[in-house]
Order: sequence, then structure tokens, then C-alpha cells
Amino acid sequence: MKKIMLLLLTLGLAMTLFCQQSKEEALDALMQAYHKVNKFNGSVLVAHKGKVLLQKGYGLKNAGSGLLNDSSSIYSIYSITKPFTATLILQLVEQGKLSLSDPLSKFYPSFPKGDSITVEHLLTHTSGLYDYTRGNDMKDQTETSFIEFLGKQPLDFAPGTNWSYSNSGYWLLGFIIEKLSGLSYEEAMGRYLFKPLKMQQSGFHFKHLADPNKTIGYAVFSDHIKKDAIVYDPPAPYAAGAIYSTVGDLYKFHRALQAGSLLKKETLQKAYTPYKNNYGYGWITSTFEGHLMVGHSGGAAGYRSNLVSIPEEDICIILLNNHENAVVDKITERVLCILFDKPYKVPVSKELPVELLKQYAGAYNAKPSFTFYVTVEDGSLAVQVSKNPKTSLLAEKENLFYAEEPNAYLEFIKDENGAYNALVMQQRDIKLSARRIFPIWGITGTATGKGWNDSIPDLPFREESRGIWSLKNLSLKKGLLVFRLNNDWGYHYGDNELDGTLDMYGKDIAVEEGVYDIRLDLREPLLPTYTITSRAR
Repeated sequence: MKKIMLLLLTLGLAMTLFCQQSKEEALDALMQAYHKVNKFNGSVLVAHKGKVLLQKGYGLKNAGSGLLNDSSSIYSIYSITKPFTATLILQLVEQGKLSLSDPLSKFYPSFPKGDSITVEHLLTHTSGLYDYTRGNDMKDQTETSFIEFLGKQPLDFAPGTNWSYSNSGYWLLGFIIEKLSGLSYEEAMGRYLFKPLKMQQSGFHFKHLADPNKTIGYAVFSDHIKKDAIVYDPPAPYAAGAIYSTVGDLYKFHRALQAGSLLKKETLQKAYTPYKNNYGYGWITSTFEGHLMVGHSGGAAGYRSNLVSIPEEDICIILLNNHENAVVDKITERVLCILFDKPYKVPVSKELPVELLKQYAGAYNAKPSFTFYVTVEDGSLAVQVSKNPKTSLLAEKENLFYAEEPNAYLEFIKDENGAYNALVMQQRDIKLSARRIFPIWGITGTATGKGWNDSIPDLPFREESRGIWSLKNLSLKKGLLVFRLNNDWGYHYGDNELDGTLDMYGKDIAVEEGVYDIRLDLREPLLPTYTITSRAR
């Protein structure tokens, strides 16, 4: 009875402290908690009914200089560019220069099936066009070469019949803006959006930006290892994702939309109307507590971002983050819980011995093409499921871990010998069991002579010691290769910088014809490396 009373008193004290927090304090505490578990490193702005409740930076802007993020930090926002592109398109519609039903053939008469693809299809990702980001097979990024390349790709489906996210469609919208405005896409964006809204810290060509507020984007961001992410050469990713900005500038964009100074009210309502897969005209739509919620996220090399609003409640949430660990959707959800006085969970992680965590590391197969790859990174566990992004795990018990995205629990199970050779994933009503499998690293590609699509283990490595894999006296043709685990295209390494450091889904590695010794060093999962040494014939 005493224990129960003590527990009730403790819970009561915790609830009292929670109730005493203002929304501003609760928001800041939430962001501090996410920063502490390395799930957020950036800038945030939260506004409600015209009042900014939180506008602040967390963590490092530049690890090399030690400079900290603040509300003026500048980030690549990637696909948050799409609502800007859509806004320019809808302005052209309001001006009578364009119709949403205009076919692509109006602008590119020889484009295959261009008569059946409309501007509305491009806006809503229902065109069926091949998404050029699926591979690195587009040689350059001029309008002529892009149209030629895209026209050779088969449609994924008949236009208007299905939904598939296509950055290619937004490239085409950028070209249409140029044709109808008589300006470059960047000039049009500056004249009709950035300058009128005084978005002075927004623009393009982030790679060449020289500004003390510019952040460095990190592919790896841990306590002891930080690795810069690649920075895309202009114009990529163009009208699909090339804008850089700040939380303050994005808030100006939000306020202007809601005030009706950019688009008519009825036009904005159409933009916010969900079509297939809850996607409108450049906006992702959903609901929260019965209210329409619109927004867009952005994520690619080095950055994760989110811009969300609930127009009916005049709520705006902006999260800009300069590493790839952030869980911006989950943070947004919990910010909304604070604003709506709903219960929410603050992220915490139990500290566990690294030697224990190493017992969990390995590959666990649940079914064909569904394998859990568990690694120990910076004193905590991380998991990657085939063809999905890697996510770090929060330890709740000795053998129970929580993944905020996709909101799932992983429990590691001992066998009769006391070894952890199985895991169980619980995600809402879904329960999935997986057994440990022996990992097999190999190489695949044109340099092996088998090509990219070989389905059997291709030139498997031998594990010399824990984390060190080698393949010796190997004859290769002139060509390309990547390192692949368990023949799973959801887990392969290339080299973006050609510096001997491996990157998940990195660029293909070129070799000349010859005989080689290859060594793969995976002892530090955050910074895997390799060597390819030519042998004398």
C-alpha cells in the first residue's frame, strides 16, 4: 500500500510539474529532449494564432568551427521547394496564362503521351512519369537533355489513374514557369515570392552560398564522428528541391498564404484539397484532432525538414535540421500534442553497456526481402530494414527498444543457449518475428562480368575478423561495382567522394581491368571504409 501511495504521489508531482509548464516551456523542453538523443539538430519555429511561441536553434551549425544553430541558420529545405513551385504555377493560372488542364504536349509537342499528361497531374504526382531520382542515369541537367531522357522512360501507369511521387513532374513545372514568365525559374521565384515577402535569407545554389549563417549538412552526426554530406551541384534538384531558407523566411511564406496575398482564397482551398494519396497542389494533407493539416517535408543528403500548418487554428510548425538522424514527423506530432493539450511522450533512452548492445548486432531475416540490419553506433543501437532509412533506437529496457519512426518496438529474444538470435517487432497490431542470419558481403556490378541484376551471391567476401571482410586475387573487368549485403539492394554501399569512405546507396565505384585485393572494414558502422589494391599480374 505504501508503494502504491508513493507511486501516486510521484505521478501527481510529475503531472503538477507538467501542468505548471507554459506551452513555450514545454515546447523548448521537448526540443531539448530530441536534441539530447540526437534526433534533432537545427532550428524550430512554432506559432499559434499569430504569436510565435518558440523560435530557436539547437546544436551545431558547423562542427568544425563549433558555431551553434540559431533562428537565422540557413538550411537546404529540399522538397519544401514544391509548395513554392506550386504557388508560382497557381499564380500563372490565376493570371490566365495557364490552365490546370493544359497538356504537357502544349509545351513539348513531341513528348510521348504528352496529350494525356496535364499540369494538374504534374502538381499532384499522378502523371505516371518516371522519377529521375531512382538512379544516377541522367547524364546532365539541361532542359533539352532532361526532356529527352524522360521521354525515353515508360510511364509507371496511365496518367490520372494512380499516384507515385515524381520529382520529374516538378522539374517540368519549373520549365513551364520559365516558358510562361520569360524568366529563369530562380528569377521568377525571386520576383514573385522572395522579394515581395522580404525572404532575404532564401535562394538557390546552396553549394556556393557564402554566408556566416549557412549550416553544414551531415551524413554522419554522432558524439565522436561527423561526416559532411554531399552537396548537390546546381541546378539539381531544381524546382523539386533546390531552395535554401530559414525558419523565419518560411514563416513569412506561411503568413502570406494565409493572408491571401499570394493566392486567392478559393485557389488556396483547391491547393489544400487532397487528390490521390492525400496530396494536393504541392501540399501533403492530413488531419489532426479533426482539423485539416497541410504541409510538406524535405529530406536528402545532410538535411531533414518539415513545414506544417493547421489553417483553421492558425498553427504553423517549421523544423529545419542539418543531419540525417532527425525524426521531424514525430517531433511535429508531439508539438501538436502540446498545442492541443494532448498527452505526449518525451524521448529518453536508457544507457546500456556497449558489450551488451554488441550481442544484438547483426542481420535478422523475417521473410524474403525483409531483413533487419542492427548495428551499434555511438553507444546505441540502430536498425535498418531493407530499402528503408536507418533509424536509431531508444532503449526502454535491457532488451526492448523503441523506434520513433515507424513507431515500433524491437525486442531481442534469447535462445536456449543464452544467445540473442531472434527479435520480435511490434508495430501497432502487426507482430513480426525474425531469426538471425549469417551476413554475406559481396560485390556486384559490371566489373564482375555478371552485371547488376544477378540474383545469386556475387563474389562473396571472407570475414577475416569481426568487421573485416576481404576478397583476394580477384579478376575484374573495366566497369563499376558496389558492395552489397546478403544480395539485398536495400543495403548496399558506394563511394560518393571516391575517398575510400563508403556511403549507403553511394555512387558506383569505377575500376580498370586487372587483378585486385579488396578489403572491407565495417568495424565502425558510422564510417565504413574499403581499399581496392591492384596486384601485379
